Formats: sequence, structure tokens, C-alpha cells
Amino acid sequence: MITIRKLDQEERYDALNLVKEVFFAEGNLGYPREGAKAFLEFVSAKGELLDFFGAYDAALEGVLGYTEDYHLALLFVRKEYQKTGIASRLFQAFKEEARKHAVTRITVNSADSAAGFYEAVGFEAYGPAETRDGITSVPMEYLMVEEALGRRVTVTVDRPYGSLHPHYPDTEYPCNYGYVEEVLAADGEYQDAYIIGVYEPVDTFSGIVAAVVFRRNDCESKWIVTKDGTCDRQEVIDTIGVIEQYFDTRIIWLEDHKVS
Repeated sequence: MITIRKLDQEERYDALNLVKEVFFAEGNLGYPREGAKAFLEFVSAKGELLDFFGAYDAALEGVLGYTEDYHLALLFVRKEYQKTGIASRLFQAFKEEARKHAVTRITVNSADSAAGFYEAVGFEAYGPAETRDGITSVPMEYLMVEEALGRRVTVTVDRPYGSLHPHYPDTEYPCNYGYVEEVLAADGEYQDAYIIGVYEPVDTFSGIVAAVVFRRNDCESKWIVTKDGTCDRQEVIDTIGVIEQYFDTRIIWLEDHKVS
């Protein structure tokens, strides 16, 4: 019976050995000489800095390694255990760990051969394939929206409609903006939220999370809260654009999530 658990620091050596064994057994994953060298140098130089989940049967049969900012760096399963669901179970354990720490976005640089797996578990490409040091990969992201979209929350407003932005004093808030006390975000602060549909200052607001704004160049995400969870998308974009123009953003909508 396969057991998935987080590895302690002493077990990282076993995890890295498994990575190398599978890498060599799989013909260096088809990497050219330059790419194989770069990969092994990464494992030797950075591998011990990663956190790992491991899949155990009689021995360690698969590992997932990730960085402190929840970038999935290594996912390797012994050949005889491949296509048995171990990789998916490792990712599920990793996702649960991310959720405990209020992480909203997981990233990976996927090799072409692994892109199908990552797409199957919910990743999407967010940029073109890139080749670096002989290794070609596609940047992909997994956005964690399950616990946010459709949730009823109460927003405490600390930056009311018409107030000045603390860092951009020439910018007025085009809507009420505040935080949801019962949810801690990835930055260790309460979850931030925009209130859409109320264009006068308020102290608090109760509504439904209608969308989540993800910032690729920032660890934070922002919730869009409306009275009943419905919204005019262009109204949202026009309203928050004055603030979000400084970030590389993507919006996930409740309506789309329900359909999918």
C-alpha cells in the first residue's frame, strides 16, 4: 500500500538519489548533453534546499520537491510505479500543504513530455516554451480557487471609496477595499478584497466572492466581492484597473468556475 508523506531533512538525500536514478534510467529524459549537465548541477547545488513529499511502498518509489515559494521543481517516480496514480497523489499532498499556508498559486516549468500530466491535474501554460542551458520547458501555473469562489464573506473596509492610496498618493480608491478577517493570505496578512457595486464609503460589507485576481509578479491575490456573486466583468476590470495596472494579473470568475 502506497503511503504519501512529507520527508524530513535527513531523507532528502534518499529523495535526490531517487531523482538521479530515474533520470539516468529514463535516458536523461531526452535532454541534450548541455541540458543533462545543467539538470544534474541543479540537483547537486539546489536539491538539498527543497522540501519533499515522498511515496513509499516497500521503499521510496516517488518524490516531489518544491521551493519555499511553492514552485514545483522535481517530480520523479520509478518506472515500474509510473501510471499508477503516484504522481497525482504526490501533487495532491503538495496542494494540501500549499492550502494550509494560504498559497493561491503553484508554478512549474514543465518539460514537453510532462505537460500532459500537468494539464490533467489542472495546470495551464502562462507563457511560451523557453530553452535555457539546453533544457526546454513551458511555464505553467495552478491557481487555487476552490475555497474562495462562491464563498460568503464579510469585508472590513480600511480603504473606503474615494480615499487615497497609501503608496500612490495621486490615486483614489475607485471602490471600497478591505480585508476578510477569517482568512490569512500568503503574505501573512488578512485576505484583501475589492467590493464591487457599492460606490459610496462603507465600513463593512457582506457578500459573495465573485472572482479572484491573481498577481503573477506578487505573492498576493485579491478577492472580488459582490452582493450576490454576480458582476459585470467590464465593470470589475474598469474599477480595479487603476490599482491593478501595476501588476501582471489574471482574473478567475465564479461563473466560469461553475461551468467547468
